[in-house]
Amino acid sequence: MYFEADTGGFALGSQIALVFARTKVGPCRAMGASAIHVRCMDELTKDAVREIEQIHSNWIGFEVAGEGHSLMALCADDIELWPPDAQPLLGRAAVSAQMARGTTRIHCIEITDRRIRGSNEIAYLTASYKTTFSSAEDPTPRQALGSHLWILRKRAGTWAVTLVSWSSWGRAAIPGTGQLPPFPSAVATS
Repeated sequence: MYFEADTGGFALGSQIALVFARTKVGPCRAMGASAIHVRCMDELTKDAVREIEQIHSNWIGFEVAGEGHSLMALCADDIELWPPDAQPLLGRAAVSAQMARGTTRIHCIEITDRRIRGSNEIAYLTASYKTTFSSAEDPTPRQALGSHLWILRKRAGTWAVTLVSWSSWGRAAIPGTGQLPPFPSAVATS
């Protein structure tokens, strides 16, 4: 199979290449930085796509419910979070600690343009999001727009989230007011 990361830039391809390089998937090798050619991957089965869609939906549900501990059950021990404009969080302990410190309340997450690609051993998911949230300091609802990249790995028959990277590229009007909120300093991981 041949696939290409259609990112319009170097960063996404580099992140995928890095994860493929760290993941032992037989004799496969990542080649190139902006386009990844992996010729020994089998297509994802429909069942695998459904499993990954369910993990994504569960994550979002846990995020809205404020259930960070349940969310962590979906993650590999070597989970990585790559937020925009901040240092990456590496490993279960660092990610759990960050989630425990969070004061952002997620009201709603809308997902569009979800795409899932990969093999039956490693997969990536891309999607756009619109998150409505507020903080303990300011209960006024705000909305952030962006996109995210997830990388999942299958071990012992179970998919686990190994990397979540997201961008925050816009703001949306607060429903009912037509006004843009102030740009948030921290946004949820969706």
